[in-house]
Amino acid sequence: MKSFTRLALAAAFVAGTLSSALAADPETLRVTYVTAPFNVPSIVEKHEGILEADFGARGIKIERPEITSGAKQTEAIAAGAIDVASVLGGASAILAKANGVDVRIIAVYSRSPKAFALMTRADGPATLADLKGKKIAGPKGTTLHQLLAAALASTGLTINDVDYINMDLPAARAALISGDIDVATLAGNNAIAVEKAGGKTLVTGDGLIHPTTVIAASGTFIDAHPDLVDAYLAAHRTSLDFMAERPDEALKIAADEQKISIDDAKAQLPLYDFTPTLTDADIANLQADQTFMIDNGMLPKDRAIDIRKDLVAPVAFAAK
Repeated sequence: MKSFTRLALAAAFVAGTLSSALAADPETLRVTYVTAPFNVPSIVEKHEGILEADFGARGIKIERPEITSGAKQTEAIAAGAIDVASVLGGASAILAKANGVDVRIIAVYSRSPKAFALMTRADGPATLADLKGKKIAGPKGTTLHQLLAAALASTGLTINDVDYINMDLPAARAALISGDIDVATLAGNNAIAVEKAGGKTLVTGDGLIHPTTVIAASGTFIDAHPDLVDAYLAAHRTSLDFMAERPDEALKIAADEQKISIDDAKAQLPLYDFTPTLTDADIANLQADQTFMIDNGMLPKDRAIDIRKDLVAPVAFAAK
């Protein structure tokens, strides 16, 4: 009898431990919605209601706060305001983790060095060396910030050698076209608008940076809801399948969302690799990003992290 009682108590303890470890599903999944520069999978996912279809069956509602800044996305993760940062610059993820934010990568979103550019007017600076003392605008703390620093470094300059103004992409585009600044760091439809206004590309990220945009989530969310992480990644793959199986429809959806022509959409799409599986090459690129940030005073050396161990969730290597 005593043996049976001990077994019953042990079973109750194990059941209690398991039930406490498996958190109940949340009522709402909060996923950032970021369309720029040309985030076709996210645009398709929202247009087709893919997350709603998958999570609705679980009784989970979807919220899509439009938080485009990498820094603000990681701040929202730190505050518990979002669960998934759907499109986050690798540099932003590194900086957040190095500063104590519980964020981890669950997949790659895109790789797109040619999609990021320094742009000027037709009568603007002709070479990178001409940027000294010039007014340059764009979103700080982003891949475009990193591109600017890398471009300047390639010619012996630093951020301190220019007048760098923090602006979002539409504001930087407008300031460049109006002549209020000399150079803008741009991507996507904002870059297209400058080209159509007679502007030119001074340099792209090709050969200067290896931008790896990632999908990241709160570590607490990953640990408490691994099944929901898997479900989110499955929905993301559904968006990628839609793009592969119905490319013309996907391009039209994206073009309409960004208010650009189909031809402009077709010109942008080849600049992106949306393969979600994280690879050793991606780890190396993220490590190179961290080294670059340290060398350029963007991250103190004593806060450097182990990219693979500290920042990447194991599921990222299986996100087919």
